[in-house]
Amino acid sequence: GLRSEAATLRVHQTDAGGNSWASEFGAVSEGGLFEWRKASDCWVRYHVTGPPVRPAAGSGRWEFPVEWMTYAATGEGCTGAVGSATMLRVDEAAPAVIRSLDIASPVRNGPFLMYPIGWTGEMATPTQVALSDAPANVGMTLYATDVATARQHPLWRDPDLPSEWILRYMRSPLYAIEGYEAYYVTVEGYGAAHISVARVNWHPISIRTYRGESGTFVHEFRLIDGLPALARYSLTGVSSSEIAIWDHAAGLLYGMKGYHSPLRNDIEAAFAVARSLLSSPGSP
Repeated sequence: GLRSEAATLRVHQTDAGGNSWASEFGAVSEGGLFEWRKASDCWVRYHVTGPPVRPAAGSGRWEFPVEWMTYAATGEGCTGAVGSATMLRVDEAAPAVIRSLDIASPVRNGPFLMYPIGWTGEMATPTQVALSDAPANVGMTLYATDVATARQHPLWRDPDLPSEWILRYMRSPLYAIEGYEAYYVTVEGYGAAHISVARVNWHPISIRTYRGESGTFVHEFRLIDGLPALARYSLTGVSSSEIAIWDHAAGLLYGMKGYHSPLRNDIEAAFAVARSLLSSPGSP
């Protein structure tokens, strides 16, 4: 259950070589990341969900309240229970960004499953998962060209976009999926941004990665406000940027595609827009 059911990560503060990890574990706090690793294709990264419990007198164990966030599990011996003689390494300062250019095996982050460039192995089959209760009318039929009407949708969000950008249209449902999409343009009428909010109950969401002829495309995983996120963008800024953030508690997938140069050429600006969807003035 390391990649599904684990709720507590219990580790000795002294490793097999007799080295103390007290200072490293003491630096871990709620909201941080903690990773155990057997090999490059066999590891689990946890999100620390509460304050760590320090070792009691006479005990050398730390306990971290956790939930799985990211993992790679195609390596040998990476399924089932971990053997008592298995050597594992821990990383209390796991890197916050995982890029497609740096992986050699599939990596799962929340509902997203990213395959390395040129992957020819087996691919996972999506299965239906249970979602939390949704507000009423999330699948309502609605078309709007003004924000006031668009706000009638219970999932509507006001994205943090330049004030001069204009809502060209909003429509729901989203390709027969509960949710909506909204398309924004510049004052000159050029495509600027595409926003979507939807309830997606088929996981995993497979991501095939590639380099592209006009410049290297990068797919990367991050955590945004504690939520698993996926980004796709071009290192040369020749294509749109794409961000997706998964909120498991709400059962919602927030999406943003940036077409105009401020979002296409600056991935951090694109992330800022996507983050604004999590809590915005138009939220119900």
